[in-house]
Amino acid sequence: MINSIKMRKLFIGFMALAMASVLSLTSCGSKKNSESAADSVAVSSKYPANSPVAKYGALQVKNLQLCGKDGNPVQLAGMSTMGWQWCKECYTKESVAAMLNDWNVNILRLAMYVEEGGYNTNPAEYRDMMCNLIDICGELGIYCIVDWHVLTPGNPKNEKYADAENFFRFIANKYAGADHVIYEICNEPNNCQAKDNAEKPWECTREEIVTWDVIADYANKIIPVIYGAADSVNSTHPIVIVGTPQWDQLVDACLKEGMYQGNEKDLSDPLPARDSRLKFDNVMYAFHFYAKSHNEGFEKNGKPNYYDMYSYMYDVLGELPVFCSEFGTVEAHGSGAPDFDRTDKWLIMFDGNNAGKQKVSFCNWSFSDKDETSAALKVGSCAKGDWNATTPSGEYVKKVLSVVNGGVKDSSVLKDSNKYVRK
Repeated sequence: MINSIKMRKLFIGFMALAMASVLSLTSCGSKKNSESAADSVAVSSKYPANSPVAKYGALQVKNLQLCGKDGNPVQLAGMSTMGWQWCKECYTKESVAAMLNDWNVNILRLAMYVEEGGYNTNPAEYRDMMCNLIDICGELGIYCIVDWHVLTPGNPKNEKYADAENFFRFIANKYAGADHVIYEICNEPNNCQAKDNAEKPWECTREEIVTWDVIADYANKIIPVIYGAADSVNSTHPIVIVGTPQWDQLVDACLKEGMYQGNEKDLSDPLPARDSRLKFDNVMYAFHFYAKSHNEGFEKNGKPNYYDMYSYMYDVLGELPVFCSEFGTVEAHGSGAPDFDRTDKWLIMFDGNNAGKQKVSFCNWSFSDKDETSAALKVGSCAKGDWNATTPSGEYVKKVLSVVNGGVKDSSVLKDSNKYVRK
C-alpha cells in the first residue's frame, strides 16, 4: 500500500512438504543450516506437467518485456500475501493449491515484512516461513516473488534493514537454479515517516525523499549477491524487481533528474534527462497502484499538481520493463469501496495498450481475510479453510484471473479493450 496504513500485508505459516516425487525442495531447516551456504539444497528443475513454471520455464527480460525461456512474452497474474504476522492461517499448501486451481493464479507474491512485527522479530523463523512457501510454490509449479517488504522506515539502506544482504544470500544460494523464484529486493521505497505528525505526511520535499540514487546504490549491492548464486550453478539470472521512489510511483526516476513529488514543482514540467538504469540483464522496475487513489492525479488548491498517472504510465511502459507487484481495487490505505471501472482501466493498459506494447504482470493485494476492503476473502474464511469465500474485491479479482490466465470470457471485467487508448 502506498502509505503507512499498509502495515498489514501478509503471512505464512506452513506445513512440511512431502511430495518429493514432484520437486525435491526442502524447508530452510535449523539455524545451523540457515547460516551456511554449504548446507543449501539443490533444487530440482522438474515441475508438475502443464503447470505455469513447466510452461514458461526460466524467465528473462527481452527489450521491455518479461518473457519465458523460449523468448515469447509472458504476463503473470496472481495474488500477494498479507503480512504473515497477522494472517498466518491464510497461507497453507491447501490455500496455495486453491489459488492455482480455483483462482487461476500463476504467481504468488510472498510479502515478508521486515519491520512491523515481521522478520526482525525472529529472522530464523521468518526465513523458514519464506522457504516453506517457496517450496510449496515450487511443488505446485507456480512462480513466487520473494518480497523484502520495506515499509517503515522507507529507506532500504536504513540500519533496520541491515540483514538484507545476508537474507538474500541465503535464499539465492538455496534456490540457485530454481526457475520459479523471483526477487523483489525492496518494497515501496519512501521516507516520509519523519513527517508523521504533519498535516500531509505523504508529501515529501526533494531533500526528504528516498531518491532513485539511494535505491540504485542499495540495488547495486544486493543484485550481485543474487546473481552470484545463479552464476555458481551456471543458471540463468533470475528476475529481480527493484522498487522505485514514492512508494513505487516514480517508475522512471532513473531517466529523469530530480523527479520527485513535492509541493513546489508540477511533475508534468520537463525534467532533465539522464540514464542511471541498473546495469543488469533481468531487472524490472516496480509500479504499484490502488484504483481509488491513483487515477487522474492529485490536486493542490483545486489545481492539478501531479501528472495524470494513466498518461504517465502509458509512456513509462515504452521506456522501461515494469512489473506491477502490487495493486488494489480500493484506496491506498486498504479501505473504501472498490472501484472496478478504474481497475479495469489499469489492467487494460497492462494488456499491451501502452507505448511499449508491454504485457505487464501483476499481483493483487491481498489474498487474506483481514477486515479491510482490499482483502480478497471474507473475515474468518482462513480459519475455516474456505478459500473461495470472496469479498466484492476478491470476486472481481478472481474473475480477472480467470480471464487473463484461464481463457474464460467474462463481460463483467475488462469490459472494453479500447477503453484506454493514447490520444
